[in-house]
Amino acid sequence: MHFQHPELLYALFLLIIPLIVHLFRLRRFQKEDFTNVKFLKKVIQETRKSSRLKKFLILITRLLLLTCLILAFAQPFIPASDKALEDTKTLIYLDNSFSMQAKKGQSSIFQNAVNGLLENIDERDDYFLFTNDAEYYKRSESELRAELQELDFTGKKTDFREIQLKAENYFKDNPGTEKEFVLISDFPNSLNIPDEIENNGINYHFINQRTDEISNISLDSAFISNSNPENLSLNISLSSKNPGGPPVAVSIFDGEQLLGRNTIEFGENNEAEISFRLQNDPIDDGRIEIEDSGLGYDNNLYFNISSGQPVKVVIISNGEDEFLTKIYSKPEFETILYPSSQIDFNQLNSANLIVLNEISQLSNTLISNLTNTQKNGATILLIPPEESRDYNPLLINLGFPSLSGKIDSPRLITRIEYDHPLLEEVFEDRTENFEYPKVMTSYNLESARAILRYEDYQPFLAQSGSAYLFTASLNDVNSNFKNSPLIVPVLYQIGLQSLKRNQLYYQTDQENRIDIPVEVGKDQVLHLQNQETDLIPQQQNYSNKVQINTSSLPLEAGNYQITNANSVIGNLSFNYGRQESDLNFMEISEKNGVKMYESVSDYFSEANAASQINVLWKWFVIFALIFLAIEMLLIKFLK
Repeated sequence: MHFQHPELLYALFLLIIPLIVHLFRLRRFQKEDFTNVKFLKKVIQETRKSSRLKKFLILITRLLLLTCLILAFAQPFIPASDKALEDTKTLIYLDNSFSMQAKKGQSSIFQNAVNGLLENIDERDDYFLFTNDAEYYKRSESELRAELQELDFTGKKTDFREIQLKAENYFKDNPGTEKEFVLISDFPNSLNIPDEIENNGINYHFINQRTDEISNISLDSAFISNSNPENLSLNISLSSKNPGGPPVAVSIFDGEQLLGRNTIEFGENNEAEISFRLQNDPIDDGRIEIEDSGLGYDNNLYFNISSGQPVKVVIISNGEDEFLTKIYSKPEFETILYPSSQIDFNQLNSANLIVLNEISQLSNTLISNLTNTQKNGATILLIPPEESRDYNPLLINLGFPSLSGKIDSPRLITRIEYDHPLLEEVFEDRTENFEYPKVMTSYNLESARAILRYEDYQPFLAQSGSAYLFTASLNDVNSNFKNSPLIVPVLYQIGLQSLKRNQLYYQTDQENRIDIPVEVGKDQVLHLQNQETDLIPQQQNYSNKVQINTSSLPLEAGNYQITNANSVIGNLSFNYGRQESDLNFMEISEKNGVKMYESVSDYFSEANAASQINVLWKWFVIFALIFLAIEMLLIKFLK
């Protein structure tokens, strides 16, 4: 038994006072026997014995009465466990990722978890809770109830290490004897819980909200497979967790206008693809929809198709340039060709890609202009002549080392850097043995980021920022590279990346750098807007475009307008990643001090039982009243 106010037990020493009063006589009497009363002696002795018994019983009842009163004021209690006696801090993590949209009964497993919290939180305590995208610390019961009912799903993902760090930081700032951390989730594989958990003095409680009956169909991706001036083919990829079900209807909208509708069957396959033939017109508010009772977030895919501006290419050439004009042709490119003696520098300032093809002499004016143009966002492609003595000043300005060590012997081009961003999505297979192109004369280039290499690992094509450099001339006399299958994808990709075209859509959880071909004033900024949101992304202004970065934006899936001074200049679409549609989960077992529960109510029932306290002070008040009544009866009726 424990006491709320044990210091009051010192009052038990006061019980010695009635003992002194009752057991010690403060006055002594002299006994004298008189003859006339001697016959009463026997009666007096019997009366004295009865009086002593009465006083002794009254003494006991008074002592018990005072003892019960003192114990009642000390507030005794019996704890259900040692945990009830300790100061406890409890932190709750509630997973609100999209996989928690899975159904369990009539509600999602997320809503079941929220309902369990609402039913068990106690108004006597402050609560500490966080989710994937928010923290709710030091909330009262009423505040937390209101916020729990407003919680929604988020595309922001997290893993166990990040969750654990938040918990450790919280308990570090709020020390308590017992540290209780409750993790409520369906435990997808992306949570990455290690086999061995370092608890660092924290008691982990895992509440597994997973449902065994999982059925989900996901809209995974969309892409344009073929296009011409009149029509285009929009291919849509889907996946199913439980193939073999009924056909699924797929609809395409532009705003509220239905562009196409068809059904698709999965059969025994987990994946399927369907194609729609659409008119080749701009689609500003595109949306693909399916009807599925599984996860809700992957039933929509937003996209837009813009008319698109061609990449403006300026070619300055004194050599063979037919291969360049064939690659940089309409409709993707708008190409202007100048000889080195008739350059329009105004066109250079507005170009996206400038190609110098075998220019033997570079004037200071051209070097300065190319340097400034590259700083303003243009891409520079250099194809040197066989004698390139004047190129080093320009190369240094563009971030390249100087060309050195001219090699007059043939060299084979044998190595492709497939992981380079220029080529990472170009080749389906990595071919090591192919018909190697060669050059007759070339230069060495030290300490450069290579895209293509010679057999001695020296760069044939190198990159420095937005500048590209061949280390050999590409004319027919010096090289057969123009006849190689490598030339078209390499030069084509350089041209496309000089102005990053808007994709059908981007992912919200990735860093997206998007070029907007527009000129804005110094005090103007671009906005991303839809009916609910107005966001200002990070942006950098160039002479002929603005590059925006969406990495720091709290984007939700949907279609957005790009606006400048309230004027719409384009459209962008964003979708959540589809990783959580896999619905693959971890097998979690009780280990390393981690306790598992099937529901939120199960955890709170055990926690409340362990912290239960049986209060006894009322019983001692009742006993005190009983002893008071006994004392009154003794005084009145016992003679």
